[in-house]
Amino acid sequence: MEIRLAKTSDVNEILKLGNLVEEFKVSKKVVTFWPKKILLNIIKSKFDFLIVAEESNEIKGFIIVNFSPVFKKATIENIFVVKEFRGKKLAEKLLSSAIKELKKLKCEYVCSIVETDNPKSMKFFKKSDFNRGIDCVWMDKVLSSSFKEKY
Repeated sequence: MEIRLAKTSDVNEILKLGNLVEEFKVSKKVVTFWPKKILLNIIKSKFDFLIVAEESNEIKGFIIVNFSPVFKKATIENIFVVKEFRGKKLAEKLLSSAIKELKKLKCEYVCSIVETDNPKSMKFFKKSDFNRGIDCVWMDKVLSSSFKEKY
């Protein structure tokens, strides 16, 4: 298994995997997963990044991280592992790789949003030394048509 930064040639496969995940949907009006243009921008970014886990030329998982150099804060936007590779420490490897990249960027704080009814994700982050913060309600407003659900 190779863990590496994503390349532009990976975007279609990442998009395909991400669109399969209903849990990535945050509200009734917002796209289920990031638009292709944004994924390409993440890959080209100096601060944000997308790391993939690849085996036999197929992506088996990914993590997307958004870093703000002004705040020295990162947000783990998405982490995903295909079903047949879950329980094999792949998510931990992706997170570890992301943390290494964040340390290179002099990041001082990292967070993620986990649904309160997702005990597996909470356990995963807790095991990785994340602390549980306050419970919140997701509020959003779509400012661009690229984020609207297409029916």
